[in-house]
Amino acid sequence: MSDLTEPSAQERQRVIDEFVDQAFAGVDADAPGAGIAQMMRQLPADLPDRPEAELREAWAELTGLISDEGFRRRVRQMAVAGAQGGGQDQEFDSGRVLEHAGAAVAAGVAPDSAEGGQVLDRIVGPDLTSTERIELAERVEGFTDRRVERYWKLMGVLNGRDPFPSQAPAFEWFAAALRAHA
Repeated sequence: MSDLTEPSAQERQRVIDEFVDQAFAGVDADAPGAGIAQMMRQLPADLPDRPEAELREAWAELTGLISDEGFRRRVRQMAVAGAQGGGQDQEFDSGRVLEHAGAAVAAGVAPDSAEGGQVLDRIVGPDLTSTERIELAERVEGFTDRRVERYWKLMGVLNGRDPFPSQAPAFEWFAAALRAHA
């Protein structure tokens, strides 16, 4: 199953659908965040008869990833939390996290430093209570996972989309800063 030239388009889709079906089992299709299941299923109907090494490697890595029980449990946790509204009512702007926390990561600013606190204030402002900061950190951590981000990157390769820069480090930094300055 790890060789892209072996499975048919139907077989590849079946493998992905099985994974997504398990992750979203029992989640109401109208629940918040449930629509992401459809995006997780998107594979091209046809791949070249002799796919490039990049496509073969992406499929092999993707099938390994979705075969990992720890990864499957993590995606399931995220699906259930999202359906329960766990990602709703954000007290922050994701764009600001990517801009400010991303710059802090690139500059090597420690989340628990005074400078880290100043960066955090540019993202959420100083008015959040300690309890609100801890709760927000927990929600951010609940939806931040480098393996899940890798899933999306691999699906992008298979679907011919341009690569995107990693966002997980910025959100990890943000959660750590929230905890450090609670």
